[in-house]
Amino acid sequence: MMREIKKDKYFRDRQSTYVILGICCVQCKKEVLLYQKDGRGGLKRLYLNRILAPKTLASLQDVVESVKQLTLLKCECGNNIGIPMLHREGRLAFRLISGSFTKHKEGK
Repeated sequence: MMREIKKDKYFRDRQSTYVILGICCVQCKKEVLLYQKDGRGGLKRLYLNRILAPKTLASLQDVVESVKQLTLLKCECGNNIGIPMLHREGRLAFRLISGSFTKHKEGK
């Protein structure tokens, strides 16, 4: 299935390279979300404007205005995956908790 990728100044700043990643809980193995990772390097945080699915998480960028409005990113099983943060660029994100998730590439 073809997904709509998000193209903005951050996408262009990172040489317009991206990969779609499925983020899964390490405890129950369920997929928690789909994420568009731009550029090279490791996955340390999930920017709200790059979450593609599910709709409840993808729509956070439209309703959340401050880090105080965010809660921990958790799997259905209760495993904590990310902590709300405000990146130095002014973008809202979840800082990933090392060892709490796995990732796999989705087909483009």
